[in-house]
Amino acid sequence: MSSHLATLYWSGMLVLFFFWAYGIGSFVLDLKNKIIPGIIQYRRGRRRAREQQEREEEREEREKQLY
Repeated sequence: MSSHLATLYWSGMLVLFFFWAYGIGSFVLDLKNKIIPGIIQYRRGRRRAREQQEREEEREEREKQLY
């Protein structure tokens, strides 16, 4: 009886370990494929918007100087 309980206990722990490891692996893949590229794209977009704003301000400044 005791060996059956031990086997059941270790089987349950193995199943829980599998899902724990699967969750960690899934999280790492989400970081690699979704979160990090999203952050990079967001930063790239912010940089482009800032550069566009600077060009617009320079253009307006030149127009003011011409008139």
